[in-house]
Amino acid sequence: MAQYGTIVSIPRKQKVHHLTQAERDLLQCDRPGYGSRSKFEVAFNLVNATVGAGIIGLPFAIGHCGFVLGLVTSVFVAILSQLGLYMVILAGQRVGIYKFAVLVEHIMGRFGYHFLNSMIIIQAGGACISYFILLGDTVPVLLEPYLPQFEMVSTRTLVVCTIAFLGILPLNMARSIGSLARWSIVSVMLFPVVVLTIVIRAPSYMPDEPIPVTWTGPDIFGALGVFAFAFTCSQVAFNNYLTLEDQSSRSWRLTTSISTFLSWMISMVFAILGYFCFGTNVQPNLFTNFPSDDIIINIGRFILGCTMVLTIPLGFYPTREAVQKVLGFETNDKMPSKAQHYTLTIVLFVILLAGGVTIRSLGKVYGLVGGISATTLAFILPAIAYFYTTKPWFQGASSPAPTWTATITPRPSYSQSLSDDKQPLLWEVASTASSSRTPFVDDEDVSTVDGGYDETDDEDLVSDYVDSPSLFLDIVAVILFVWGVLVMFLSCYSVLTQD
Repeated sequence: MAQYGTIVSIPRKQKVHHLTQAERDLLQCDRPGYGSRSKFEVAFNLVNATVGAGIIGLPFAIGHCGFVLGLVTSVFVAILSQLGLYMVILAGQRVGIYKFAVLVEHIMGRFGYHFLNSMIIIQAGGACISYFILLGDTVPVLLEPYLPQFEMVSTRTLVVCTIAFLGILPLNMARSIGSLARWSIVSVMLFPVVVLTIVIRAPSYMPDEPIPVTWTGPDIFGALGVFAFAFTCSQVAFNNYLTLEDQSSRSWRLTTSISTFLSWMISMVFAILGYFCFGTNVQPNLFTNFPSDDIIINIGRFILGCTMVLTIPLGFYPTREAVQKVLGFETNDKMPSKAQHYTLTIVLFVILLAGGVTIRSLGKVYGLVGGISATTLAFILPAIAYFYTTKPWFQGASSPAPTWTATITPRPSYSQSLSDDKQPLLWEVASTASSSRTPFVDDEDVSTVDGGYDETDDEDLVSDYVDSPSLFLDIVAVILFVWGVLVMFLSCYSVLTQD
C-alpha cells in the first residue's frame, strides 16, 4: 500500500488536474508533502520572524539584566528556543499532526485547542502591534526634518496607516507563509545595514567615561520577558515546516539551528552596541536615544522601517490562522473560503493596526507578551508535547504501533474551496480504500516527504524520518518547562509592579 508522499504512476486514461499556484499554496499551508523551499529559505523566514521588534529591545534587556548576566541569558534562551522549535515539530511528526493548535488539542483536549490559539493571538498579534509601534516611533521622526512643508508627515497615525495599507496589507493576502520567503531574505539582508549605521555613529554618542561592564542589572526579572519575546517564533513553526522541501527531523533540526544562530548573532551585535552607548539609560526602542538630525542614524531608521514592513506579515499569518480556528473557519475538514479569508484578513489587520497606533509603551508590550505567551509557546507547550508523544515508545514490543507511523497521512481534500473544475485534483485521484491516500504526481507536481519511503520498512522510517527519544531530549524538556513557568511568573510580576 503506497503512502502519502510516495511517487506513483498515473493511469493513462485518468485525467488529472495539475495543481495551480493557489491550490499548492493552500495544500502547503495545511499538510506535509507539498513543501518547495530549501533549508536556507525556511531558515531566513524563521530569522525574519524572530529578528523583529524584539531586537530593538535587547539593549534595554542587557542594560536591565546586567551585561555579563544578560549575555549568558541570551545564549541560554536562544538555545532553549531552538530546542523548543525542534521538539514541537518532532511531537507533531510522531502523531501525524501539523497544526500547533490541533496538536495541543490532541494532548489537552478542546481546552488546549482554544488555549493555544489564545496564546498565539497574544504572541503573534502582540508582535504585530510592537512592529507598528516601532514604525510610529521611527518613520515620523525620520520624515519631519526633511519634509517640514508637509505637516501630515509628523502625524504618527496618518503615516503608519498609509504605510500599513499600501505596503504591508498586500503581503498579508496569500494563504501560505511560504510566499514571504524571498521577502524575508531581503529583510534579513537589510538588518546588517541597520546595525552598521549604529556601529558608525555609536562611538560619537558614547560618554566620556566608559559604560561599566556590570555583572547584574537593576531589573533582572523584567529583562527575562524581553529575552523570551526576542527569541520566540514557535507560533510559525508548523507554517514554516510545511514549506520545507525536505521534511525529515534532521532537516528541520539543521534549519532551526541555522536560523537560531543567525538570529542570535544579529540580535546581540545590536544589543551590545546599544548597551555601550547608553548603558542602563537605554530606551526600549534604541533609535529613540539618538537625535533626529543625524543623517546616518536616519538611514538606519529608514531601513528599520523597511524591515518592519517586511516583518509584520510574519506575525500576522499565525495570528490570522489562530483566529480562523477560534471562529470555526478552519477545521480538520475544511479551510476558509475565499470570502472568509479576505474578510478576516482585512478586519484583523485593521484591529492590529489600531492597537499599534494607540499603544505607545513598547517596553511593557515586550514584557507582558514575552512573559505570558512567548514562554508558553516556546518552552512550556513544546515540553508537554514532547513528553506526551514519547509515551508510545515505552509501551513494549507487543503494543500496537505508535500513532505517529501515519505521520504523512493527509486529511480530506479541500477541493470545493480550491477549484470549480470538474476534473479530479491530484490528491482526489488516489484510492480511498485505505486511510493512507496517495496523491498521483508527475514530473510537474512531485510531492514528497523526505523523498518518500517504503511502508514495508518502518524501522527506516523511525531512523530516517522521525528522531527517536533520548535522555538528552528528556532532560531538555524538563528544563524547558521549568524555565517557562519561572520566566512567566517573574516577568509578569516585574511589569505589573512597575510605576
